[in-house]
Amino acid sequence: MIFSPSDRASKRSLLVEAAARVFAEKGYAATRVADIAAHAGVGKGTVYEYFSSKEELLFAVFELINHDITVRMRTVLGGDEPTEEQLFNLLRLGAEVITEQVQLQPVLLDFWAASRGSDFEARHREAVVATYHLFRGMVSDFVRGGQSRGDFRSDVDAEAVAATVIAAVDGLGIQSYFDSAVDARAVTESFGRMLYDSLSAEPA
Repeated sequence: MIFSPSDRASKRSLLVEAAARVFAEKGYAATRVADIAAHAGVGKGTVYEYFSSKEELLFAVFELINHDITVRMRTVLGGDEPTEEQLFNLLRLGAEVITEQVQLQPVLLDFWAASRGSDFEARHREAVVATYHLFRGMVSDFVRGGQSRGDFRSDVDAEAVAATVIAAVDGLGIQSYFDSAVDARAVTESFGRMLYDSLSAEPA
């Protein structure tokens, strides 16, 4: 049988989503390709038709997670809501993603760990750097937009704010995974108020 491009894309997505679940449940090191195949309901050979190795699947899971976040960030920041509302919606999105994907946090940790001293190190580092660059760019563009509208102080370093926001969400995700007492939504609401107040331009 010859599969159409859409069929192949669907099968590939199925395998990546299965890999994400199995990696989250078993850990990357303990997972076998056969485990992923079983979870996806396919034969082990089918996995190798799409991915050359378990490492390639891990990379694909990383890309899937970040693609989802990117699409949602663009939606939040692409609206016409007031600057304050957009800022809070951005941080609320961070809390939402953390809550939804808390069990995927170990997959990201595994991705970082697997990149150290492996044949994939350079590729993994490049992917992580590119992802952070993309996320920081979207946030810094938002801050500069607020400055151009007079909503944010003109003396604020947009890149520094963006790096801080991404670092805060990243760190909150790790804390939420290890400590279920951490309320990501409550923390981001409080952080959002402090951040907005510090960024806001003085009333004319």
